[in-house]
Amino acid sequence: MKKSFTSAITIVTITIICSLLVIIFYLNIPDNWQFDNPYANFVAKLMLYYLLFIFVRTFLLLILSFLEVIFYKKSRDIVKYPLVTLIIPAYNEEKVLKKAIESVLEIDYPNLEVLVVDDGSTDDTFFVAKEMEKHSQVRVIHQSNAGKSKALNYGISEALGDYFVCMDADSVLSKNLLIEAIPYFERDENLAAVAGAVQVGNAKNLLTIFQKLEYIIGLNFHKKAQSFLNMVTIVPGPIGVFDRSKVYAIGGYSSDTFAEDSDLSMRLLMEGYNIKYCDKITATTEAPDEINALITQRYRWSRGMVQAIFKGMNLLWDNFSVRGALVITYMFFETILIPLINFSFIMLTLEFALLYNIVDLMGPYFVGLTLLDVALCFYSIIMERQVFSLLILSFLNRLTYGLLLEVIRFFSIFDELLKIPMKWGVLERKGMN
Repeated sequence: MKKSFTSAITIVTITIICSLLVIIFYLNIPDNWQFDNPYANFVAKLMLYYLLFIFVRTFLLLILSFLEVIFYKKSRDIVKYPLVTLIIPAYNEEKVLKKAIESVLEIDYPNLEVLVVDDGSTDDTFFVAKEMEKHSQVRVIHQSNAGKSKALNYGISEALGDYFVCMDADSVLSKNLLIEAIPYFERDENLAAVAGAVQVGNAKNLLTIFQKLEYIIGLNFHKKAQSFLNMVTIVPGPIGVFDRSKVYAIGGYSSDTFAEDSDLSMRLLMEGYNIKYCDKITATTEAPDEINALITQRYRWSRGMVQAIFKGMNLLWDNFSVRGALVITYMFFETILIPLINFSFIMLTLEFALLYNIVDLMGPYFVGLTLLDVALCFYSIIMERQVFSLLILSFLNRLTYGLLLEVIRFFSIFDELLKIPMKWGVLERKGMN
């Protein structure tokens, strides 16, 4: 334990020092990075100050993430074993539902029920689920197709457990899910939810491997930092354990956004409840393995989070709280402002290249962000004990997969501001190995 602790401190220290060196290096740019065009010089300074802001933000989150690792120690023994309901909303999930139910039945916990909510499927989802009722813990209910949020709320209303887990039908949960999560609730009476880690289960091509890298960095970096403040902003759909009474008290899931998990998490935080993150509980899920499917999924996620933020702003206006303001401000910066700035710099770079023949404006800026990506990837790989081959992708991410995500985020924000109609995209299930 002592050796691991020392190694972790060394890793974080190296990461911070490397990042500081990059900042010091780029603070000298204004003296050397000059263009004949005054407009280009102005944009170059904006990029530099924004780069400095990103590094400072990263330092703060990195420190909070590491503090969570050091100081948070939950009770390892469960005092009681309250009934927990595993809710699986399912619409046309016949290919993956049986495996999901089987994984739930293998969870190491003596007091649970499995509740499958068939949301008016047009395939054999309902019959696959009914077949699994041969297990006494499994119960299947049906509703006419009304969408995921209403299926979840129907499941919550029918659940018998004091706590519930909402999982996607394409996910496989870790066996230690409840043994690790329930002690969090026993320690904190104000705790509303425990978020888990999402892992990509079909990392079979470059696109899905990039998503695996994205999840690892996002979970270790952002969620651990948020967890230290008891303010995890999103409990992911594939894995989250909730206090049923607290979710019920705020009205459950809403169907007025395309990101029901983000909306619920935000409303719980704004009500004053705590949300923690536990990296020991995982859901292995199927990620999009084709570019069109990825664009559809991420567009919906991004636009749904923008909807949730605007909704949160209205709630804050009606019932102001300092904590609510902090949550909304953080989400606004991360979900709206930063993507807009990133996309704007991309467009400015193209403008200078095409109109003024200035092609080296973005180079140093991207070098700084890439070095930061690599440092965070190194930190996250060590903390998650992942394979080091992912480190190679971190050098390419900023100008490939990361760039694609920036474009998707921009258009999702733009379309939401214009209120352009959209539909809930459906990811074709192919199953995981």
